[in-house]
Amino acid sequence: MLNLSLNYPSVPREMEIFLEFCRNLPASQQYDLLHPPYQPLDSQGEAILGKWLHFTPGDHTITILPSANGGLAATLAGMRGKTEEIAVEPFTFPGFRQCAEMEGYRFRVIEADEEGMLPEKLAEALEKYPCKLIYLQPTVHNPTCAVMSLERRKAIVEVVRSFKDVLILEDDAYRFLHASPPPSFLALAPERTIHLYSLSKAFNPMLKSGYAIHPKNVMPEMGNIVRMQSSGASLLFLHFGLHVIESGLLQKVMEEKRTVAERCAEMWKDIFNGAAYRTFPGSYHYWLECKDPGKTVRNLLQQNIDISNGGMFSLTGDNQYVRVALGTCWDKQELPDALRRVAAEL
Repeated sequence: MLNLSLNYPSVPREMEIFLEFCRNLPASQQYDLLHPPYQPLDSQGEAILGKWLHFTPGDHTITILPSANGGLAATLAGMRGKTEEIAVEPFTFPGFRQCAEMEGYRFRVIEADEEGMLPEKLAEALEKYPCKLIYLQPTVHNPTCAVMSLERRKAIVEVVRSFKDVLILEDDAYRFLHASPPPSFLALAPERTIHLYSLSKAFNPMLKSGYAIHPKNVMPEMGNIVRMQSSGASLLFLHFGLHVIESGLLQKVMEEKRTVAERCAEMWKDIFNGAAYRTFPGSYHYWLECKDPGKTVRNLLQQNIDISNGGMFSLTGDNQYVRVALGTCWDKQELPDALRRVAAEL
């Protein structure tokens, strides 16, 4: 089965970097790192993360996470009782949707364009409905690949600041695929943003290391929720994650991934010539128009090709898309033939 549904871009040198880190660990640290991190980040770790993500650590609580998905679940548990509804775009990440539904939230779907959520429509919803949380993927949105301009981000911040106690939940999973992304909401509105950051996509899915960065007065119990839900993160992965950030190795891996994605895009462009789809330079996933996604997905499964039905991303019933992701198989010899089969089905 060729998996064109999962989207964790990976390049071979990731394992080399991890093995080199382990080989160079002092003997005195090797056993100590096989435990959860019982203490928050120290000042050095905070400084590394603050510089990398462009925020001031002293103004925030930094909760260590095993993954961004774990951060979503913990955030939605922590916000329960503070809002009845969550504002979200018409298409969104299914993992967020599932977590929110399990916690009993209602979705307030906000109209979007090619950049994402429309500020004026958000303002109308916040005025009318009991909505205090806005879920956004502003950079290389999953699944639409939309990127919010700086102007759009500033407009949304202005709307949010005009309403009391409204917060942005920023999921920036694919920011690393943008060579020069606009500032995050964490940088633009730190007092109103819960920012989730993980190394599982930027580096490798085995690296279970991430952070929830939130205002000090928001979700003070977040650390306890994470420990109850997942037993916490890994100290080994925490140290390794900070190492690849501080050393510059993560930046090099991200650049390599973008280069690979750009090469894949050339192959994709030739095979899908004339098809209607959206993507972004550096992205590994593609959002394609499709008349019958269910039938298309079933036909491809019979050919051992797994793609995503766009219906799983939709909050409006609009089901005229499929998503194809190359993250786990961009280097497979059978990929070009598989993409030709996808094109034929469409």
